[in-house]
Parts: sequence; structure tokens; C-alpha cells
Amino acid sequence: MEWQQIEYFIAVAKSQHMTNAAKQLSVTQPALSRSIATLEKEVGVELFERRGRNLALNRFGQLFLERAQNALMEIDKAKQEIANQINPWSGVLSLGFPHIVGAELFPTMLGAFRERYADIRFELNQCSIDELAVRILHNDCDFGITTRESVNDAFHWQLIGKSELYLVVPLHHPWADKSGVRLAELHGEAYVGLKPSCALSYTVEALLAGAGVEPDTHYRADELDMVAGLVSAGFGVSLLPKTLGIRNYPMAWVQVNDPACELTVGVVWKKNRQLTPVCEVFLEFIRERYRTGAAE
Repeated sequence: MEWQQIEYFIAVAKSQHMTNAAKQLSVTQPALSRSIATLEKEVGVELFERRGRNLALNRFGQLFLERAQNALMEIDKAKQEIANQINPWSGVLSLGFPHIVGAELFPTMLGAFRERYADIRFELNQCSIDELAVRILHNDCDFGITTRESVNDAFHWQLIGKSELYLVVPLHHPWADKSGVRLAELHGEAYVGLKPSCALSYTVEALLAGAGVEPDTHYRADELDMVAGLVSAGFGVSLLPKTLGIRNYPMAWVQVNDPACELTVGVVWKKNRQLTPVCEVFLEFIRERYRTGAAE
């Protein structure tokens, strides 16, 4: 079995048409048909159902497709890792990041890195906190961007920036004109929270627990925009960073007087992993640029 046969099989499976797949692959249709027939003979079963001019994967084809795609992905990953080992100044870094976290810090960091290392490319993956942890642990992502509170002892974490958290309240709320509040005042207050899929939720929960506060959480949303919209509509108050995407919502921003009421964003990577040279280059850049945030 040759890798080219597998590539041809995947192309036919996706297009479900032998002629179209042959055009995409720049091969003749007879050559492609012979390759698929040879593959089916080697596997021992037919992988497609012929429906006129179209082809559809049968149950054996579905099984083979999943394994074939995973195999090619692993081969591509191995090729890239070898390339990264050979030349640390030219390669690909895979970074994962949850929704909303580091929306302003993250692009600035990547831009500064690309100015210095123009030949290193980024593969960016937006995902939930749980997905991020799994990807890094399985080596599907080299690094992640998230809050310190959202990761456990299986990871290293390096601070790259902080954003102050404010109490946001509806414009008609009695606190709208206050110069500042303490977290303790939120006890029993109608509150709009975030779901655990959002990294900020871990920071906020830790702050509230540390202050011994249990707000009356009426709603939990996935994104800051939804939280801001619910607060603006009078459904409760919330703790949010003053990011560009939500500054224009009609609500009041009240300073929180408790110390360290802030969102901390950092780079996270797996402990006890042998980093490739290109990963070492990135990590050295992070440590140099953000010296004040010691790695944990």
C-alpha cells in the first residue's frame, strides 16, 4: 500500500466523483480508477458504492477514511517536527486559545514575534478551555493562551499581560454613579456569569470565592458580548474587562476596590515535554519580552 493510494482514496471520498477527483489530483481517470481498485483489492473489500456516475463510501469505506485521514495527519505532523528540528528559525508553531481571552494582548504578542522571526508561521486554533487542555496534553498544540486559574499542575504558565476587571451594571442601577465598590457588596446581587467554557469564568469564580461572595447568578453565557447585552438589558451585574468589543454597550463601568481584581493572561505549555527548537525559540522570546511574569 502506497501513500499516494491513500491520498487518492481521500480525494475520491471527498468529491464522491471519480472524474472530479481526477481533475483535482491532475491525473487521468483510468489511472485513478486503477489506484482505487488496487487499494480495494489490498484491503480485501470494496470501499465505495457505485451510484451511476457518483460514488458513496460504504461502511468499510467510512472506517478506512477515518483511519486514513488520521494517518496522513500524523505523517504531516512528523514531517513538520523534523523540519522544525532541522531549522528552528523556519517552522510552524501551533497555538490554541479560548474564546475572548487575550483578544487584545494575543495579536500584539504574535505581531512582535513575527517581526523578529518572519519565517516561523503560526497555526491558530480557537477552542474551549477543555479542548485546549486536551490538545496541549496530546501534543496537538504546542502552546495555549489562557488564564492562570484555568490550568492545573500539568502545565507551565507564563504571564504575558493583565487587564483590570470592572463591575458592569445597567445604567439605571443604583450603583451606576458609584466611584467604586467592593466585591463583598455583590453578595446576593443579581448576577450574570460565564459558563466554564470561558477562561475568564475561572478567574471570576476564584475572586468571588476569595471574597466569600455568593452572588445570585441568574444567567450564564458563553461570550462577553452576551454578558454585556444581558447586563445592559437589566438582567443583573457582572465582572468584565474593558475590552474593545463591549465598551460601547449601554452600561456603567464601576471600579472594584479589591486588590488584584484583574484578568491575568498567559502562555501555557505542557510540563515534561521535549520542546522542539522552534518551540524553544518562541519560549525564549516570551520570557525575554515578559520578564516580570515569571513562569510557574
